[in-house]
Amino acid sequence: MSSGSTPVGFLYTPQQLAGSVRYSGGVLLGNWREDDALGEMRMMDHIDAKETKSLTLLKKQQLLAPQLVPVALSPAPSDGVMKVGDTVLLQSMYTGSNLAVSLGQMLKTADAIDPDDMYTAVGSSPTAEPCARNAIKIVSYDGAMATGTPVLYGQKVCLEFAEPLGVRGYLASSRSGRQQLSTQIINKQEVYMQDIRSETPPYDAAWMILPESIDDRIISQNTPVVAGAPFVLVHCFTNKRLASVNIDISTDFGREVGVCVHTYTQTGKVNKLMRETIGRPTSNLISRNETDENMWSVIYA
Repeated sequence: MSSGSTPVGFLYTPQQLAGSVRYSGGVLLGNWREDDALGEMRMMDHIDAKETKSLTLLKKQQLLAPQLVPVALSPAPSDGVMKVGDTVLLQSMYTGSNLAVSLGQMLKTADAIDPDDMYTAVGSSPTAEPCARNAIKIVSYDGAMATGTPVLYGQKVCLEFAEPLGVRGYLASSRSGRQQLSTQIINKQEVYMQDIRSETPPYDAAWMILPESIDDRIISQNTPVVAGAPFVLVHCFTNKRLASVNIDISTDFGREVGVCVHTYTQTGKVNKLMRETIGRPTSNLISRNETDENMWSVIYA
């Protein structure tokens, strides 16, 4: 046998090899005809599954296609102020990835909450192109702020995912221990997209934007949010911060970065040294600033 030929064992089944010597020509012909018939049946099944769109590949494409629909972001504001109704990308200053939802990752609850509500996993995707799964619209929580009005520090807002997803989904979280969602890979308070069926979003979907520096938060209350400046997102119900961490999670789009609701702060000694370096008070009563895991910014068109 030449080096380029294929071994016989790879061409025929063990039954064909074992019985080929004793079989007559008619039986041998029948075996080979049976293989051809099986191949034709497999091909017919494949064509039927393709035409009825029941192939696994087509099902996957149907699931992912609406989430990858391109979305136009809002242009950067000329006055440098974030507005209600702006469609932006929410980017982590720690991982450099953008907040994104994966509709195929449904979270399972241990106790019955509301059968009409849908809880979907949220992660942080390295994809920079704005699409339905990562484009977020900033809306007022109580509807008091009309579209086009400035977003204020300390104001309650909701982060709504893009309409092409086919659901009215808001970024939400809930108190740890109240309900167990998913598998808690990060082992922190979970963040998810909640499908809202009612007119008024629940308090679990309310967030506040605070300045990056903790020393500027009192004087900046009710002042416009600077577009593009780093900020902290506070979950109103639990008073914890939205965070992106270097823990990989598996989604329909591959490996992405995990997101949770947890306040990451500097240790006391490091916080004191950093404040001394920039000439700020170092009293023990001074609250510690959050670390980069809790820092976010928005990206416009």
